Amino acid sequence: MNESRLERFSPLSGAAAVLIMVVGILSSNFYEFLPSAEHIADFLNSNAARVYTGGYIASLSVFFLIWFAGSVRSVLIKYEGEAGSVSNTAFGGAVAAAVVLGISFIGIFASGLRAGAPGGLTPIGAVTMYDFWTQLTGQLFGIFMAVFISAAAVVSLRTGLFPAWFGWASLVIAFGLLTPFAYAVLGLAILWLLVVSIWLYMKGTTAGEPRAIPELA
Repeated sequence: MNESRLERFSPLSGAAAVLIMVVGILSSNFYEFLPSAEHIADFLNSNAARVYTGGYIASLSVFFLIWFAGSVRSVLIKYEGEAGSVSNTAFGGAVAAAVVLGISFIGIFASGLRAGAPGGLTPIGAVTMYDFWTQLTGQLFGIFMAVFISAAAVVSLRTGLFPAWFGWASLVIAFGLLTPFAYAVLGLAILWLLVVSIWLYMKGTTAGEPRAIPELA
């Protein structure tokens, strides 16, 4: 595949990341909010193969999410200009979010493996692992995604990369990810990845000549 084709299809890595992530999460079939320690242990010990399979599948989304981060950065920096400080911030947030997400999914994978071993998981061990991966996803992943989304929104609002309404909506999502209600906004953040991925692919990574950067004020 030559470089031009790679650039053309690279934005779809975001859609691939979302698809693999969703398949993995649905495969594990365990996403309750604050269940009891006994319930967590019972579920993990009874569904170990399903859990570690789902965790493994979901962890593969990190590969595509990092590729997507690079693709988005290349587009943002064309619009922002050579300095690209905000574009680099977006890239850093996306890579950090991908790493945190990967650690969370590996935590699910490890929980399933341990649950399938002789003796299984005790309620204390199960709830510890559960709280570890859910807080990584619900809090730290959300914070880094807020960096990614808000930085991309700032470049978009200054350059017209995306429609103004999408830029402002992105800032609202980013703000929501920084609140105690981040759990409720994570679905919108994942949807944002999918929309931007398809949008950039349809638009084309070059998207014509970038416009000069106007002031927000």
